[in-house]
Amino acid sequence: MDLGAYFVSLQYVLMGSIFIALTLIFLYMYYGKDEEEQASE
Repeated sequence: MDLGAYFVSLQYVLMGSIFIALTLIFLYMYYGKDEEEQASE
C-alpha cells in the first residue's frame, strides 16, 4: 500500500470516528435531558 492510499484510509477512519462521536454526543444530549428531568421529579 502506497503512502497516498494509507492517508486516504486514515482519513476515512477519522471521519467515521468523528461521525460516531458526534452521533453519540447528540443522543446523549437528547436522551440524557429526559432522564435527568425524570430523575429530578
